[in-house]
Formats: sequence, structure tokens, C-alpha cells
Amino acid sequence: MTRPHGGGAMDGKTFDVAILGTGIAGSILGAILAKNGVRTLLVEQGSHPRFAIGESTVPETTFLFRLLGMRYGVPEISQLSTYNRVRRTVGTTSGVKRNFSFVFHRDGEPQRAHESSQLPTLSPPMGPDVHLFRQDVDAYLLGVAAARGAVVRQRTDVTSLDFGASGVELKCRDGSAFRASYVVDAGGVQAPVAKLFGLREQPTTMRTHSRSIFTHFHGVTPFDACIGPREGHGLPSPLSQGTLHHLFHGGWMWVIPFDNHPSSTNRLTSVGLNLDPRVHPPTGLPAEEEFRRFVARYPALAKQFENAHPIREWVSTDRLQFSSTRVVGDRYCLMPHAFAFVDPLFSSGLGISMGAINMLAWRLIEAKKDGDYSTERFMPIDARVKRNFAHVDRLVSRSYVAFSDFELWNAWYKIWALGTIFGGTGTLEAIGEVLTHGAGTRFEPYELAPFGGLQGSDLPEYMALFDRAAAEIDAYAEKRVSASQAAERIFAVIEESRLWPAPWGSPRARHPGVFTLPKVGPLIQWMQRDAPQGIRDAYARRFVLRHVVKMAADEWASELGYAGKLVTTLGRDFVTGYNRDWDRAD
Repeated sequence: MTRPHGGGAMDGKTFDVAILGTGIAGSILGAILAKNGVRTLLVEQGSHPRFAIGESTVPETTFLFRLLGMRYGVPEISQLSTYNRVRRTVGTTSGVKRNFSFVFHRDGEPQRAHESSQLPTLSPPMGPDVHLFRQDVDAYLLGVAAARGAVVRQRTDVTSLDFGASGVELKCRDGSAFRASYVVDAGGVQAPVAKLFGLREQPTTMRTHSRSIFTHFHGVTPFDACIGPREGHGLPSPLSQGTLHHLFHGGWMWVIPFDNHPSSTNRLTSVGLNLDPRVHPPTGLPAEEEFRRFVARYPALAKQFENAHPIREWVSTDRLQFSSTRVVGDRYCLMPHAFAFVDPLFSSGLGISMGAINMLAWRLIEAKKDGDYSTERFMPIDARVKRNFAHVDRLVSRSYVAFSDFELWNAWYKIWALGTIFGGTGTLEAIGEVLTHGAGTRFEPYELAPFGGLQGSDLPEYMALFDRAAAEIDAYAEKRVSASQAAERIFAVIEESRLWPAPWGSPRARHPGVFTLPKVGPLIQWMQRDAPQGIRDAYARRFVLRHVVKMAADEWASELGYAGKLVTTLGRDFVTGYNRDWDRAD
């Protein structure tokens, strides 16, 4: 097989772009750049496979996976866009995510089944979403980047970065050295570029304030067995087949199972307890003891974890939030997870990263061609990433306030649910353009309002609603109104806005129903005909029902082809010993 042309120069030391870090964002960017002729170096201090969090996807993120693969000619990225694609391509160690479920708990009391809410994810062909078992997914993506031509150096510790007028010199602890025209820092909280230039805000300006205790467990009881019969909670999708959020005053817990599909081979569950230290100060106890003492206060939680055992070392953090003063500078760009972090709530981090990659990749490809690596070329990424984090901080900080009362939470989470649908639909519009126009698609308009902002944050009608609802949360936090009054006012402004889709029923209900294929058509029709004018002008104009039908046919054919190949291979192996499975054209 001929090696792709994205590798380094003949000396193996000179590159167009060096990416520091090979997590999901670094490897995806590396694969895209190498595929498109950019000499790319991926440098990793550790090695794969390795433990990582950031495991739960949301529709906006999975649509971006699909878009990145289509736009940049790397279909392996699109394989992350639904659970079934991951199962067929990466393996059976990831879990299915059919919903976001939220269960409210009161200290020392049995859980009240009706104090629960849910937002289902899309069914095939656009879903369901995925619980990514990151050690396998990240290793898969690093392999994709290498196959596309990126040069990979694992267990390589970069000790110095020397930025000059024409490029960057990288020196490593093992004595190796490299040169690149541009550096992308995908190193997370320990980002070396951020440290070099002193970019961290001290203290962070974020409003959210939380700490976390997390690990992977074996033996976590599905919460469906803890909450009681479905007749009691009335939710449309099994709680154990999605990302479960346990809510309580001053914090929340994620439960992300990887063993929740008939084809699952991974018996682990990711669990993280997230607490506002102003409400739940650090105890000084070992992480597991603090966790066990906390869950013992809530009978339903105690039942879910009574037979659970951690299989990794616990991670216990100080304050999670950090932020920086800039995303891009002279010959560098910080990936979003190296620039800032808010909180795991709503799984927004991957979405911000994929959106940034979509904006960054084509600029680097063009810079390779014309030699223009000026800061000005990349400044739109700086503005977009900052706006996205500011919006998520506003959303999450007020969610911690709403955790104290289920009625208030049931109103506030509807604001997030609307942002989820509008943010995802904006990405679908770009996908619709590709499906219609192919290589002739112009993507630049989709970096602008109303499409560019995460969670619909560039849509004026939605942000007007968000601002009014946030003001009610603030009024409750300042004790100017009761939780019931704030909830009622939020429901009133939702109804007044007319942004709640009619096919979803009443916004006061605890869930909008399921999003199976027959339900998608009415939602698209509502956006085209009955939604407020701003929605009709922006959405469901390029991505329309025929695209859903085509995607459904393609998904059906892919699943049949996958199953047929397995059966054919099994039958062949019954009768013959030799094959040419090793002769892979890709």
C-alpha cells in the first residue's frame, strides 16, 4: 500500500503542523490534515490505549462527526456519528445512548418516581448517540491518523517550544527535535503552549464552581431496577440505556454504562460525582470513602451501587473550571479542551472541540498552500470558542441552582433541550448542503449566525428566551422569588416564545416523547411551516425529509452488509483454510 502524502519532509523532522496530544480531538484533526496534504506530526507524552473521560455524545456532536468526515474526506470520523456505526467499525466496547435522563433525589428520603425527566436522543438513522469507551475510540482514531499519513510519536515529552518568525522548534526529553510551521495544543489542562505564554486566567472568570470524583465501576445495578415500575416514572426510554444524571442540592452524578446493548462486551460503567464545594466542601477523606458516604445518604443511589466495585484508581479533583485569555496566537491554536473547561454536565466539550476543528482544519489546509499562518486568519476560531464556553458556563452555572428543586429543574432543562434541537439542526443544514451539492458546498456561511454557535446560541429568538429564563433562575438564587414562581415564569416565557415544537406536546410535561423515525417528519414540518419566522428562515430548508429517508436506506444497507459479511466469512471458514483477508486495499 502506498503511504499517503501527509507525512513529514524527507528528513522526518520538518512538518507543516505539529499537534501536541492524541486524544479524540488531536487525532481527528491530525487525520483530516494528513488526508488533505498537510505534513502532520502528532506528539503524545503517554501512549495508547489509555483511560480518558468525555464519554457521552450529544446530537450536535454526532452530527459534527458526520459533517467532518464528509467535508474533509475522512469517512472513519463519520463512523463515530451513531452507536451502530461505532459498533460496526470500532467495536462492541462502547455503549448506546438513547436518552438523557435526570432523576431528582432528596437527602435521606426514597426517590419519588415522578421527580424524573428525560430527553430521548434520535433513533436510527441519525442516532442513537454513543457512550464512547474512550481508550478504544481514541486508539482507533490515532490509527486512522497514522493510516492517513500523519507521523505519530508516542511516549515523547516535549520539553521546549521556540516560536520564531517562520515556525516553531520543538525539543523533546529523549533528545529528538522537530520543526513545524504551526502548533496545535491539544494537551488539555496541562497544555504546554498555554503554560509557555502564561495564558491561564488567575482566577478563572467562570461562574460555574464544581469539583469531581470519578472512576469506572463493575457491577452497577441498572437504575431501572432501582426506580420502580415504568408506570411510576412514565419515562419513554429505559434509564439504563442513556446517560443518567442523578440530581441533588449542590451537585449531580453521571452514570454512563457501556454494557447496555445486547451486543455489548464491556461490563463497565463510568461514574462521576460532581459537587459545588461551596455547598459540599472537600472532606479530606479518600475518594472512595467520600463517594460511599455520599451515596449512602440517598436510598436509591445506595441501592444502585451496593454491588458496585471500582476497577480503576479514583480521580479526585480540586475545582474543575479553568480558562485562558486567548485561543489563537502567533503560529499556535489551543484546542478548546486546552483553552478552558466548564463541567461535564450536558457533555458539551466534544461539541465545542469538533466545531473548532471544523473551523481550524480548512484554514490550516489553505495555510499550507499559501504560507499565510497569520494570527488574523485564525481569529474567528478565537471568537467562536470563547462565545461557546461563555454560553455553556451560563447554562451550567444556573443548572446547579436549579438542582435544588425538581419543579424548577423541570422548567430550566427545557431551555437546554431547545438549545440541543436548534444547535443540532444547524449542523444538519450543512450536512443537507453536502448531500445536495457535494464537493461544491460552501461551508463558510455555517460558521456564522444562526448556525455557528453551540446549542443554538447564535439564534436570536432562542437567546432572547434563554436570557429571560436565566433571569428567573437568578431571581430564585437571590431569594426574590420561590422555586415554584420561577418555574412557572420559565414555562410562561417558553410558551410565549412559540419555540417549543408542537409535536413535542406541552413543555410542562417531563419529557417530549421519543424521537423515532415516524416522529422526525412532523418535527421537520413544524420547522418548515409553523415555527416562528426566524426558525423557518434558518432550519429545515437544506436538510429535509428526503435526506432522512436516504440516510435510513443507507443505514439499513450498511447493517445488512455488515451482518452478511460476517455470515459469509463464517460459512467460508467452515470449508476452507486459506483466504485473502489480509489483502486490504485501504
